[in-house]
Amino acid sequence: MPLTDADRAVAAALVGVPGVRAVSLGGSRAVGLADGGSDTDLYAWYRGRLADPLVRKAALGERAADLVSYDIFGPEDHWHTAGRLVEVVYLDLDVIESLARVAATDGLAGEVCATAFLHTAYAGVPIEDPYGDLGRLRRDLDTFPEATRRRQLAELPLLAEEFASQLAKAQTRQDWPMVVRRRAGLVDVVVSLVFALNRRYHPGEKRVLVHVGDCDAGPVDLVARLRDACLAAPDDATLAPQLLRLVAETAALYD
Repeated sequence: MPLTDADRAVAAALVGVPGVRAVSLGGSRAVGLADGGSDTDLYAWYRGRLADPLVRKAALGERAADLVSYDIFGPEDHWHTAGRLVEVVYLDLDVIESLARVAATDGLAGEVCATAFLHTAYAGVPIEDPYGDLGRLRRDLDTFPEATRRRQLAELPLLAEEFASQLAKAQTRQDWPMVVRRRAGLVDVVVSLVFALNRRYHPGEKRVLVHVGDCDAGPVDLVARLRDACLAAPDDATLAPQLLRLVAETAALYD
């Protein structure tokens, strides 16, 4: 979905907020997966101390009349335009740049979604970047960090073994909330491995079956097998072994 005049107007207002250096479009609209119910996800990249919500609201003016600020997972502003939700997530450039340096040197630890913030920077559509900060970060991310790829493919299978053991124990105890959590964790491990294998930044939690389906390398029938694992009965004794097979098959493809 192309950028709209409303996107550009909001981005122009946001770069007038003290500390904000760039604005990009993210989410489903940025990667061509938007549908009729999709909202607009904007990322405001800042340095230093972020202006407080009242300053941000004043800068956005009438275009964000019903603005509500949140700080549950980090600073965000939400409002509606023409009945559609607009979300602005504020990201600290210094933090993300540091994450990119670690990814390229030591590698990011073997955990799920480890490269999701790097995906936000790399895959987003720049709208305003008057200082060139976002452009420089995106150029640094042009090559997927091999140190992170190595760590992910070495460490995530170990995490999968632990998750599978906990899932099986939870099934024997009929601890169904734990089964749900550990099944989700194993699915996350599989898709994180697949993205690392394909040198792709993790796109986050939404529509992961679509994203892994776009990857060139991976186990045979990956999407169908993941879908079956997600839909299997929680007391299915083959659940953990199925997901561990996907982990092993993915790791075996590492060159």
